[in-house]
Amino acid sequence: MDLKRRYLKCITNLGLCTAWRRQDYTFDLCLDWITGSLPKSNVYHIWEELGIVQDREYITHEYFNLVIDDEWNHFYSYTNPDKLQEEMLQIAPEDEKEIKNFVGDVKKLGAMDIPYNMGLLKFIRMFQSLRMWRKYSMPVKEMAAKFRNPTLRNLFELTFDWHDQTTAFSIMGMAQMGAKTSGYPIGGSYPIAKTLEKRYLDLGGKVAYNSKVKSIMVEKNKARGVELAGGIQEFGDIILSAADGHTTIFNWLKGQYTSDKIKDIYQNLETYPPLIFVSLGVNHDYSSQPHSISFPLKKPLMTSGEEVDRITLRNHSFDPNLAPKGKTTFTVAIETNYDHWAELKNKRDEYLDEKKKIGESIVNGISELYPGIRDQIEVIDVATPLTFIRFTGNWKASYEGWLLTKKSYASQIPQTLTGLSNFYMAGQWVSPGGGLFGAATSAKHAVQMICKNEKIKFKAYTP
Repeated sequence: MDLKRRYLKCITNLGLCTAWRRQDYTFDLCLDWITGSLPKSNVYHIWEELGIVQDREYITHEYFNLVIDDEWNHFYSYTNPDKLQEEMLQIAPEDEKEIKNFVGDVKKLGAMDIPYNMGLLKFIRMFQSLRMWRKYSMPVKEMAAKFRNPTLRNLFELTFDWHDQTTAFSIMGMAQMGAKTSGYPIGGSYPIAKTLEKRYLDLGGKVAYNSKVKSIMVEKNKARGVELAGGIQEFGDIILSAADGHTTIFNWLKGQYTSDKIKDIYQNLETYPPLIFVSLGVNHDYSSQPHSISFPLKKPLMTSGEEVDRITLRNHSFDPNLAPKGKTTFTVAIETNYDHWAELKNKRDEYLDEKKKIGESIVNGISELYPGIRDQIEVIDVATPLTFIRFTGNWKASYEGWLLTKKSYASQIPQTLTGLSNFYMAGQWVSPGGGLFGAATSAKHAVQMICKNEKIKFKAYTP
């Protein structure tokens, strides 16, 4: 894109497409898969344009997750639909009709084009697929209730139910891996972030790290630049914020360009909850064990004053870059209460003590599954909601913006603000459901809007 010597200032934060090292181990919070990252996908070209799929190995898992219920029944959410059907029928043969209908629809969902930048002809061709997406816009609990077998109902909910997100969205990663349209990039988040940085620099962009924004400067209802915390002012003809939406609108712009729709969004849509993210570096080879397993705890954990009776353990052995040979990186993410952590913000000793107790509690929980692990642990790292805020500034420590619920799915979140010109937004807070795909496509759309307003033909190309 050539903006004819006009200057675009982009405000962003580190975001959560990243990882960090502790001793020999890399701890990655972000990636389970990247939507549309394999060549069969209709949106693969987006990732080609950003340069993150070239010369990079992507893998798909045999199953999305292994779930164990309180009775120790097992359920593998196989990414191969035929194996998924076999697994479900083994548990609930009496639900054969409903299972076959569901698995048939999983195949259709996995193979469907991802709705993006559709013209009329594409929309007509995708109409049946979009009807399928709408059919499964129900919460997972509602879908699970269609199965008569109580064990399958429970396992289905444990596998896919999460904050009333739509069934279609909850099963989409599994379906896309089965259709070989989405995969996990070996190396994880950090190489992806560095590739995006290189692509931006190669296009002539400049990056100013450690530059905290204080406000967006406005003159006569036109965005003119940003003022940094040290008083430095950076001017631009166009300002694009890919940072936290709440901070952008209500702090940096002082809430002067809100609308009833914006207020309703920030008052009523549900955000991804804050997390405690515990990472372990383990001096033992667990590559033969499940890469993701959700299991009940014999003794519930107490974290942040709340009881946790189940954890999901991610075993990153499938990525040889995250731990030395013969060692393992484990991670556990637990939802938590933001207010509890906000109270600890200025109580350092209490905060550190809480983190230590949580790390110990998680080790106790994993020891129920792997009794010998305690003596094998070399590193324990605990990230809290305050860690998320310190590095990203995300509102309420949400790690991915808005949950994709029935309400947010129907919400069109604007990328411009009423009454303010030369200003655009991109990222998780304008794309319900979050994820790298939502961030990338919203950014592309923002640039297309800029080009249209500047009367410049938009053209993307592959490096």
